[in-house]
Amino acid sequence: MRELRGGSVLLASMALACGTPGGSDESDGSSSGVTLTTSSTPAQTEDGPATTTETSVATSSVTSSTGEGTTEIEDESGNPITFDLGGLPDSPMFDMGCRKVDFLFVIDNSGSMSAQQAQLLASFPGFISAMQAALEDTVDSYHVGVLTSDNYSGNAPGCTTIGDLVSQTSGFGAAGQVCTPFAEGGRFATEMDDLLTKFPCMAQVGTSGSPIEQPVTALVSSFQPAKRAPGGCNEGFLRDDAILVVVIVTDDPPWNGDFDDAHPGTVTTGWYDTVVAAKNGDPEAMVVIGFVPWMNISCVPLNLESPNLIGFIQEFGDQGVLASVCEPDYGPIFADAVENIVTTCENFDPPG
Repeated sequence: MRELRGGSVLLASMALACGTPGGSDESDGSSSGVTLTTSSTPAQTEDGPATTTETSVATSSVTSSTGEGTTEIEDESGNPITFDLGGLPDSPMFDMGCRKVDFLFVIDNSGSMSAQQAQLLASFPGFISAMQAALEDTVDSYHVGVLTSDNYSGNAPGCTTIGDLVSQTSGFGAAGQVCTPFAEGGRFATEMDDLLTKFPCMAQVGTSGSPIEQPVTALVSSFQPAKRAPGGCNEGFLRDDAILVVVIVTDDPPWNGDFDDAHPGTVTTGWYDTVVAAKNGDPEAMVVIGFVPWMNISCVPLNLESPNLIGFIQEFGDQGVLASVCEPDYGPIFADAVENIVTTCENFDPPG
């Protein structure tokens, strides 16, 4: 698990292109580096002396190239020697395991989350741009969805229970917009949408939500078969052949008055197993980033860390990224997470 504190900044721009060996791409009809040297050496055979001729290739600068698929050079007497190279086969493409990424943002919409939602919206463009740059030669399909931490009444009719993907918002501080239609017809954005427009529409969920905050419960609920079935609120979002990147943003403290995900008495033992089961039992197929009450808790009600939420992120080991919800800038956290996501993508082995 990666534990990230403010001030640790990793450059998110990653050059993933392979370099080409030295030399110019232009040709003036001549090239250098090859001549032939011939020498004769007497040798003894059973029929008497004989002469053998040995030809070697030396590096010098008397060569020329003519014709497609042929290379012509001259020997020391000026006689042309041509090698027919034929058609050279194309180099096989290096196929990384990950061609698709599903991003699922779980956003606390309780009354104290105004600043944290604004922080997330401000950092999203840099995060998604860094991801696309780092994976542009690998990933060709993205899903981006949003959940809230309660039964979200501002959502579209029929999809207002916890764990339903957000396709419209309402309430105090919300964008108050209908975000559909999405380019591919689901209740989530894809690479075919303008993510810099669609994500704020979905993610600015406002702060009129329940004080009983259940961000991990929402995540677990989103994987229910009924929600993923044809006609379900989350139909088509989660894909077996994609890695899953979960981002949780919550300031939920462990307060005895709210029996929610942070409450000390909440049973958390099934959280990890359920999330991993949604990815066919493969924890290496996901990255979970948690902006939760941890370390810097200056913005957290009651100024308390949340052991339940911290422990959930820690269960993912190296696939978990733990950060404080009170960070003044989420950008460096996302920048560090890019490397983790790229590694997960490289190592992903799609089922089947």
